[in-house]
Amino acid sequence: MVSKPFSYRLPDVAVQALEALQLEGETLNQTAQRVMMEHLGLSTEAPKMLSTVSYTSVDIRELVKQEVEASLAEVRSQLEELRGKSKAR
Repeated sequence: MVSKPFSYRLPDVAVQALEALQLEGETLNQTAQRVMMEHLGLSTEAPKMLSTVSYTSVDIRELVKQEVEASLAEVRSQLEELRGKSKAR
């Protein structure tokens, strides 16, 4: 999804209105985006880039490491199985 950044100032009364509409765990910017999307009749399902979950580079590296290790374990298991079959011949 292509998106464009917007930057603008809101009067205090608009900020207070947004704060009243804020969902738990949602930043004020996310609230403004959600309200605008709802007003435009567009989907308000949070795209991944708007997720309130934040990952650090360490978290991402750990997830990648775990996935690679799991994949390697599966490949090693299949390799051992194939070796066993070829020895049986």
